[in-house]
Amino acid sequence: MATMAVKFHYSITMALIVTLCLISSSYFLQAQAQTDGTATYYTPPYTPSACYGYEDQGVMIAAASDAIWNNGAACGQSYAVTCMSGTNAGTPHPCLDSSTVTVKIVDRCPSGCRGTIDLSQKAFASIADLNSGVINISYQTYV
Repeated sequence: MATMAVKFHYSITMALIVTLCLISSSYFLQAQAQTDGTATYYTPPYTPSACYGYEDQGVMIAAASDAIWNNGAACGQSYAVTCMSGTNAGTPHPCLDSSTVTVKIVDRCPSGCRGTIDLSQKAFASIADLNSGVINISYQTYV
């Protein structure tokens, strides 16, 4: 009888620990800080890139400005980028209904880059009207 009580207590304790770990990890994933910035876009070809050379990484990609490049540590990092608003009056509704896209950093934005993140043309077009050119964004690392 005592052995059964110990096993039951052990099972309850383990279930509690697992539950707490799951709650903690989901909080961590949601608690990633969002940062405001701007996004522009660039057109193909997307190779060579600073991170992957001539290895194709698809089209949902981006180049990092100095603000997030961090001596190349940004290579391979994924970001969730959300269109917040336009930067010019010429495009009255720059953000699309599906205003968040996840991209992988594959390159470094050239000096003089006008945005925090330079999205591929396809990634930019999935969240904003290309005629906007530059948009205000909120972005965060995507784990």
